[in-house]
Amino acid sequence: MKRTTFKMLFLLLFTFSVTFITAQTAKKSTIPHDIEKVLEKIHSVENIALNEPAGLLTKEEKHLLKDFYQTSDMSSSRFRAFGDVYALDVRNGGDYGSFPLTGPFNIASVAVIPNDIYAADFDSTGTLYALETTNANLLTVDPATGTLTVVAPLTGAAAGVTFSGLSWNPTNDTMYALTTDGVVSTLYTIDLTTGVMTAVGETGTILGIWIAIDNAGIIYMADLDDDNLYTLDSTTGAGTVVGPLGVDISFAQEANIDPLTNTLYMAGYIGGGVNNIYSVDVTTGTATSLGPVNDNDAELGMFAIDGGIDNNFICDDAISIGLGVIPSNGPSNAAGGASNICEAGATNSEWYAYTAENSGNLTITSDLVSNVGVDTRVSVYNDDCTALACIDSDDNSGADNTSTVVIPVVSGTTYLIEWDDANDNAAFDFELSLAIACPDPENFTNDAVTDTSADFSWDDVAGAANGYILSVFNAGDDPDVDTPVYTESIPSGTLTATATPLSPDSMFDAYLVADCDTEGLSNAVSVSFETELTPPACGGTYTDTGGSGGDYMPSENITTTITPDVVGEVVTVTFTYVDIEASAFGDGTQEGCWDFLTVYNGPDTSSPVLAQTLCGEESGDGGEPFVPGSLLSVGMSFTSTDASGALTFVFTSDDSVQETGWVADVTCGPPPTCVTPDAFTNTLTTDTEATYTWGAIANASNGYVFSVFNAGDDPDVDAPVYTENVPFGTNTATATGLIPATPYDAYIMADCDADGVSDEDSNSFTTEAADAVCDGNYVDSGGVSGGYAVDEITTTTISPDVAGEAVTVTFTYVDIEANAFGEGTQEGCWDFLTVYDGPDNTYPILANTLCGEESGDGDEPSVPGSLLSVGMSFTSTDASGALTFVFTSDGSVAETGWLADITCATLSIDEFDLAQFNYYPNPTTGLLHVNAKQSIETIRVYNMLGQEVMSLNPKAMEATLDFSSLSQGAYFLRSSINGNISTHKVIKK
Repeated sequence: MKRTTFKMLFLLLFTFSVTFITAQTAKKSTIPHDIEKVLEKIHSVENIALNEPAGLLTKEEKHLLKDFYQTSDMSSSRFRAFGDVYALDVRNGGDYGSFPLTGPFNIASVAVIPNDIYAADFDSTGTLYALETTNANLLTVDPATGTLTVVAPLTGAAAGVTFSGLSWNPTNDTMYALTTDGVVSTLYTIDLTTGVMTAVGETGTILGIWIAIDNAGIIYMADLDDDNLYTLDSTTGAGTVVGPLGVDISFAQEANIDPLTNTLYMAGYIGGGVNNIYSVDVTTGTATSLGPVNDNDAELGMFAIDGGIDNNFICDDAISIGLGVIPSNGPSNAAGGASNICEAGATNSEWYAYTAENSGNLTITSDLVSNVGVDTRVSVYNDDCTALACIDSDDNSGADNTSTVVIPVVSGTTYLIEWDDANDNAAFDFELSLAIACPDPENFTNDAVTDTSADFSWDDVAGAANGYILSVFNAGDDPDVDTPVYTESIPSGTLTATATPLSPDSMFDAYLVADCDTEGLSNAVSVSFETELTPPACGGTYTDTGGSGGDYMPSENITTTITPDVVGEVVTVTFTYVDIEASAFGDGTQEGCWDFLTVYNGPDTSSPVLAQTLCGEESGDGGEPFVPGSLLSVGMSFTSTDASGALTFVFTSDDSVQETGWVADVTCGPPPTCVTPDAFTNTLTTDTEATYTWGAIANASNGYVFSVFNAGDDPDVDAPVYTENVPFGTNTATATGLIPATPYDAYIMADCDADGVSDEDSNSFTTEAADAVCDGNYVDSGGVSGGYAVDEITTTTISPDVAGEAVTVTFTYVDIEANAFGEGTQEGCWDFLTVYDGPDNTYPILANTLCGEESGDGDEPSVPGSLLSVGMSFTSTDASGALTFVFTSDGSVAETGWLADITCATLSIDEFDLAQFNYYPNPTTGLLHVNAKQSIETIRVYNMLGQEVMSLNPKAMEATLDFSSLSQGAYFLRSSINGNISTHKVIKK
């Protein structure tokens, strides 16, 4: 029983936490409403400290987050020149590996670790520790292989917590851990041999998600609840706010301190695959994005920076470095490590490894302006710690006892560099620079690519007396072992070359080497490229740039013209596979398509348009565009009617979410003897009619057949709702007798007598909504089957046909966007109706704000008086008999709207009295609002047993009754106005 009570308490507290998070998010006025809606969905997850549940967000929601939060490029900020991050992507199957802290932040995969690990860090010995949540184990991770070893079970923390943080404190050689249960977050110390956790104290926050400890022992923490950076007291665990991160982080996160620069880095995750690596200002809390991880996919449960720069005291732990200035900590933190082979008398050392990328003379020097009063000594060896051979060394050749050596190096060879403490153990800087013997070619570029060839160019290398060697290999081949598919020796002075023949639609690596005669060869510079698809031609196929087996690319704008081989023939393209990203939710780059094809009837884009926007995912997950006329399906074909016989296709894609594309058969042949009319265009649509025009066909002696079908009907099987034979010479027709606010498909074909009939061309349309009149319907702007639009302010006045009658509007379907979290544009509604008792909006208001999603997902407004429910009705009491409705929608998330019956009648005295008395919402969950044209004397509420359960003496024209304490069920509301008694039924939900 106690467990059940605790569980309920936890859920209530967690619900409060989520509500608070949502409220915090809503206060960020810079976040658009559509982003807020996605964040609400993210924060509704039961345990937001774990990794993101699969399938939480739709493609459209991921698009929104990416566009708002994602940094597409690396920051221009400079990083340190070395250091690796060991990372685990807990979202995509447990991908484990490393990437350089310099970026780009793409995991070089070495293993799969499926364990739920959300915290990891190195200790001072270079051992990588991790905490596993489900099995509550302390683990070690082999950085090179990803192999896990269980050290011990974790004990001392409550069952069921998430182990969210782990960090080594270098000032007291202690590992600290952080846990959260969604209610409290707690700081611990942890014994790395036994797994015993000792509580330091609660942080005072709800969802602490990571800790990171800097070189001075300051403990930093981020909390998912309020997205703030905190410092934690190492003796009590209590948190102190530093400031907001400025990022709405969710789910598994990690962070770490770079021990060399003492910089805090965070692997921040938003949701939906949207992430960035951030540097965090520890004085303000501000997180600055440095670039995405794995091109906008990874959610990192491990983010451990290799502190190797502090562990390179022996030869075997030499740190790999490149050219430039390198900061050294000084050989002062370990006993031993000095080789004393080149020079004698040292105890401790720092070791570095340099691999030459070019042959030439390497200068290693500490003779720098930044080094004041530091006495250094350097030695250079071969790359074999077990058999070191001295190449060169120097003690005091530079100014102020600094050191400089210059050695010849060979490209691809590694050299070991030792700085020892024979004279001094202080920190200093040193620099590596290289004078190249045969310089590498610069600006080696791939200038033009066809399906079978590639052009290259480069800058002149002054010493390349023997010219250059160009080689092209299949992508991934080893140029030192494998055979090139193309090779050529280019004479000195020639700076271009063409590789041919190459295979179409294939990836290649091209290498260029300068030949400097007696100075040898330069390093090979390389560029990768992909040959084009073989241009579509008669008898072939037309595919996307990914070919028949791959995806198309982001941000494409590609024009493809297909021309017949024989003059006088025409091209027909028939689609056999279609997977082009569509949107069913009223968004997309264009007409319900994120990516789309446009088809032109001729040899270029100045030709007439056959189809403006085409997309669809029939061969993928089945998604369709919300604009029916944009749907491209398998089996659809396009035939040129231009004199050239050509068709031109333009494909446009956005910068994210690429689908698998399309495949289409290309056939060519004589033009049809009876050509399909082109330019089939809907020129006018009303609530009951649609007018079309089309291009004339010269031999359509019997005219044209114009037909209209219900949307989706098969014109070869189903009966049209309208059809007409249009005589030759007339190129327009109007379909009549259509149903308001209804989608239809229109078809046109030519009848060429002895030459037969043409293929059909089609076009989709939706009739306008009918005017709101007596015995009709009042619907939103999207009609019966569609949603309303964003940013609407629409006024609709409904007047009776007969003088003396009054209008009554009764709602039968309601789906108007509401908000249950105390937000919204107005009184718990994002979108809302206002009802006026008269012919315009200067008349008295019957209901100021009405919304609700009873016919949608059931959401209700946070203000009960705003709830519009099915069955609610409004009757005019104005002399005109009219009602006026004003509908207002915001800039995002349009729901499916409403449907209401309109009736008109002369009110009897009783009905008039009824109309004088209004009450809403009915049904009610709590408050019931009452108003009348005259003062309400008394109100009595009775249950179904006739017992009075509530009474009120308003003595006013308005009153509010609180039903929240009453049981669910039916009640009778009896009111007295000017001595007249009326009774009304109220439902308490």
